[in-house]
Amino acid sequence: MPQSTVMIIVFFAFLMIAISFGIGIWAKKKANTAQAYFGGTAMFGPLAVGLSSMAGIASAFALVGVPGIIYTSGNAMAFWMLSGAAFAMGYIILGKRIRAMAEIAPISSLGDICDIRFNNNRLIKALMSGIICLGCVGYLAAQISAGSAMIANLVDIPPIVAGFLIFGLLTVYTALSGEVGGLLSQAFQGFIMVLAGLVLIIAFFSVTGGFGNVLAAVSAVPEITGNNGVTKTLGPDLVGAWGSMPGGISLTWMLIPILGCVGQPQVLTRMYAVKNPRDLPKAGLVTAVTHTIVGFLAVVAAYGALYLVATGTIEPLEAGDQAVYAFANHLGIWAQVLVYTAVLAAALSSASMFLTSSSTLLSKDLTSALGIKIAPEKQINVSRVFMFILGIISIIVSIYSSEMVALLGTFGWGTLVSATFPIFVVGLLWERCTEAGALVGIAYSFIFNILPLVTGFAYPSALPGYFVTSAIAVALTVVVSLVTPKPNLSESIKAVMDL
Repeated sequence: MPQSTVMIIVFFAFLMIAISFGIGIWAKKKANTAQAYFGGTAMFGPLAVGLSSMAGIASAFALVGVPGIIYTSGNAMAFWMLSGAAFAMGYIILGKRIRAMAEIAPISSLGDICDIRFNNNRLIKALMSGIICLGCVGYLAAQISAGSAMIANLVDIPPIVAGFLIFGLLTVYTALSGEVGGLLSQAFQGFIMVLAGLVLIIAFFSVTGGFGNVLAAVSAVPEITGNNGVTKTLGPDLVGAWGSMPGGISLTWMLIPILGCVGQPQVLTRMYAVKNPRDLPKAGLVTAVTHTIVGFLAVVAAYGALYLVATGTIEPLEAGDQAVYAFANHLGIWAQVLVYTAVLAAALSSASMFLTSSSTLLSKDLTSALGIKIAPEKQINVSRVFMFILGIISIIVSIYSSEMVALLGTFGWGTLVSATFPIFVVGLLWERCTEAGALVGIAYSFIFNILPLVTGFAYPSALPGYFVTSAIAVALTVVVSLVTPKPNLSESIKAVMDL
C-alpha cells in the first residue's frame, strides 16, 4: 500500500477517534449522577439508541470476523445479516418490558432488573455478573485484536503498542462519561459503519456484476495457488447452502446471531435508554435497518474477495480476516478510508459498550450481590478503576491469543447468551419462571462457561459448546420453574409481564 494512502487512512481514523473523544468529553456534564453514568436511563431518542445498539452488536466481529468465516468456510455465516429482523422483534416483545421496569424502580444496570424480577436474589445476580464479565472480556478482546492489528499493519508498530494507544484513549473518554458518552459516541461510530456499508454494497455490484457472477467464478475453480504460495480451496461446495461446514454446525452459526442478539447486554441496556417508551418500535426499526446494511457489507466483502481470488485478480489470502481489507484495497483509496475507519469504529463502539457494561457489573452489581455497600458518589470512581483494569486485561488477552477475531467474538457472544437468556428472556417473557429455575439455569451457565477454560472440557458433540450450554441452561430454567411453586409476583411486575 502506498505511503500516501496509509497516511490518509490514518488521518481519517484518528479524526474519527478525536470526534469520539470530543463527544465523550462533552457528554461528561450529562453523566452527573450515578444513574445517568451507569445507565443513561430514559435519556435518548430512537435514532441515537438504534444506531448505538447496532454499533454495539455489529462489532469488529461483524466487519472482520464474519467476512473471514465466509471466505474460509463459505455460506454458513451469510445468514448473519438476517439477524437484523431479530432486533425489531426484540425491541417490540422484550424491550417494552425492560423499559417498563424503569417505571417501577430506578434502573441503571442489568443487575437492577434482575433484582426487581427475582426479589433481590443475590446469588442469581452474582452468577449473572460473573458470566457476563467473562463474556465481555472475550468480546472486548476481539475488538482490540481487530483494531490494534489494523493500526499496527498500517503504521508498522507492534500490536500491543497500537492496542494501548487506541484503546487507552477509548478507556479514558468512556471512563469520563460512562454510558451517556458511550451511547452518543457509538451512535456516531454506527453512522460511519452504515456509510461504509452503502458504499461497499454499490461497489460490489459494480465490480462483480452481482452474486450470480461470483457463484459462477467460485464454482468453476476447484483450487487456486497464488504466487505467494498460498492455496485456496474453492468449488461449488463453498458457495452451497451450508458452505464447507457440516449442516448442523452451519445451522448454529445461523441461529446464534439471530436468536442471540436479543439477549446481548449491549441490546438490553439500550432498551431502557429510550426516553419515550412509545419510541421503542422506532428504535428497533433503526437497529434492524442499519444492522442489515452492515451485515450486507460483511457478506459482499467476503464474496468480493472470493471473486477476486477465483478470477486471479488478487492472490489467495493468508488468513480469512484479511477478506474485508483485500476487497477494499482493490476498490481504491476512498473505499479503503471508509472500510478501515469503519472497522476501527466498530471495534471502538463495541469496546466502549463492553467496558461500561462489565465495569458496571463489577463495581455496582457484583459488589451489591456480595453485600459490599458503596456510596453512589463513590461508585463512579470505582467503576473507572475497573474500566482501566479490564481494558489492560483485554488488551493483553487480545495480543497473546492465537484465536482469530471471529472465534474470540463467538466465545464472548455465546457466553453472554447463556448468561442472559435464563434471566432476561425466559424471566421477562414467562411469568411462571421462578427464582429456583433462574438460579439453576444461571448456575449451569456459570459452571459450563468456566469449566472449558480451566479443564479443557468439551461437549461430546459437533455443535459449539456455548450453543449447547445456552440450550441446556434455558431448558433447566423452564423445567425447574415448572416443578417449583409459582412465584408470588407484585402487581406492578405482573403489569409489566402482561404488556
